[in-house]
Amino acid sequence: MKIKINDGHYSELMDRLHVQTCIIDEHLVNHPLTKKIKKVKKHIDDAIMSLAEAYHVVGNESLTKQKKK
Repeated sequence: MKIKINDGHYSELMDRLHVQTCIIDEHLVNHPLTKKIKKVKKHIDDAIMSLAEAYHVVGNESLTKQKKK
């Protein structure tokens, strides 16, 4: 079954990306071992940056779609 994309999917995905970023921040970034093991911190920081970039990509796609209407 193919799902038809609607305007709500954009804000929904952006919300889910934001929620995941908050979870990583709260539970991983602030974990004592993350602060101690620099290599772990870098990987976690990279994950947050990737989620932030994905958030912006979805936001830009949504804006582009809205401008076409």
